[in-house]
Amino acid sequence: MKKLKQVEMKIFISIEEALDLTLSSVDTVGTETLPLDQLTGRILTENLYSKVDSPSKDASLKDGYAVLSEDLKGADTDHPTDLKIVGRMTAGSQSEIVITNGQSVRITTGASLPEGADAVLAEEFTKEKNGMVSCCNLADTGRNILKKGSDICTGDGVAEKGEKLHPALVGLMATAGLHEASVYKNPSVAVLATGDEIIAPGTPLPDGKLYASNMVEICAWLSTFSFPHHADLIADREDDIKSAITRQLPHVDALITSGGIWGSEKDLMKNVLDDLHWDGIFYRVKISPGKAVAFGLLEGKPVFCLPGGPPSNEMAFLQLALPALMKMRGDTDPLFPETSACLTETVTKRDISWIKFVHATIEKREGKWIVHPLKSGSRLQTMARKEALIIIPGGCEKLHKGDEVRIQIVNGI
Repeated sequence: MKKLKQVEMKIFISIEEALDLTLSSVDTVGTETLPLDQLTGRILTENLYSKVDSPSKDASLKDGYAVLSEDLKGADTDHPTDLKIVGRMTAGSQSEIVITNGQSVRITTGASLPEGADAVLAEEFTKEKNGMVSCCNLADTGRNILKKGSDICTGDGVAEKGEKLHPALVGLMATAGLHEASVYKNPSVAVLATGDEIIAPGTPLPDGKLYASNMVEICAWLSTFSFPHHADLIADREDDIKSAITRQLPHVDALITSGGIWGSEKDLMKNVLDDLHWDGIFYRVKISPGKAVAFGLLEGKPVFCLPGGPPSNEMAFLQLALPALMKMRGDTDPLFPETSACLTETVTKRDISWIKFVHATIEKREGKWIVHPLKSGSRLQTMARKEALIIIPGGCEKLHKGDEVRIQIVNGI
């Protein structure tokens, strides 16, 4: 992990600067070689090339009869051509059959073509009887034949370093004779949620307490991308927080804390990290929700300090922490694609210089996105139901109904 030269922590910076500082502070965390069934979604660390021709021999695309095309010139329903059947071949079978003029071989889809044959006549144009086949159609050279190496040839490129593997590409790797590949490791993450008021789900809820929904959602996102993770609930005591951080840090690649970062008498996280001599990079960002976020390095490992309020916690995680974790696994593609959409209701913000994200649902009409701001008395309900985020950019006080606006689509993951 990168070690930055110690500089004064930046305060209340733009989201663009915060993201740039975050991404420039992290790097990939190593490589590992995995079998095909564990590669989906992972990022290659090497170029891959085919080890084989596929198919390894000319093969039939149809159930029918392997023939010499010249034997069937002029064949039709009124003037069928009769050929002697000298063998049968199925997919995967081995045979030394060689056919000459006047002969054919019964063949199934995927079977290798017998030597001498240059076409396959589909069975719907044939009638077999007493060791002979009556052919009622032409079969030009190459008809119904998948040529050797037509899917992939030895030495052909299969995938490139930095490419994200998806199921069809993994299937092509198998076709190419590959059974494993080197990919970037997924970073392991410790999630530490602080607060005397939060408890783990699954236990009775005392008056005045809250279930640790922030921690659960963060872990759900980590699970979505197969990031190994461990989560702990920590009391609002400096010794407990420091102990949890020092205990977890040696065993993970990144640390995420939830709560305790704003600055009240119980917001102890930054004090603890300062005592541990972290390299604090920024503290507070001009983003709504999510401003009370901090980021730095501790022993060279990234530490993301997220606010305790659920909307702020989620937004800081989605806009800053998650993109950094994705880069640490070699994935630099935009996580939430941006596009334009027609706004159905006016949306506003108080701080003109800040960027604001508004929860919304989306639909497509006549090929264009329509975006609907979510309205609810419950912030958790709108978080749970959002499909996109409306972006109110810095320098803009409001976006009007009917405007073409920028949105992030977040429901495609």
